[in-house]
Amino acid sequence: MPKVKTYPWDAADHIETAEDAILFLKISLEDYDSTFNALMDCIARSKGVAEIASLVCHEAGDGNRSITITTISGAETTIAIAPEVDVDSIRRAFTPAPAPASP
Repeated sequence: MPKVKTYPWDAADHIETAEDAILFLKISLEDYDSTFNALMDCIARSKGVAEIASLVCHEAGDGNRSITITTISGAETTIAIAPEVDVDSIRRAFTPAPAPASP
């Protein structure tokens, strides 16, 4: 039996735009399953933890105090969100605004 050749693949390397991050995150938010932490880790590594925290806190109407996202390279992502920041705030932060109506 021939050997199967494998190559390293990291989803974070393929998140290039905010829209990529939004689409990636929407997948996990639909059912809030175990992939949520893995997806947040990929997004945080591709875009930076500060940018993610800023988006979510802006949606929640709270400076940068309500959310802490800690990623540890090579380990599971830990996401601690204060009670006043709910999943809906995260959803809104990653939902694109509707396209303007055509004239």
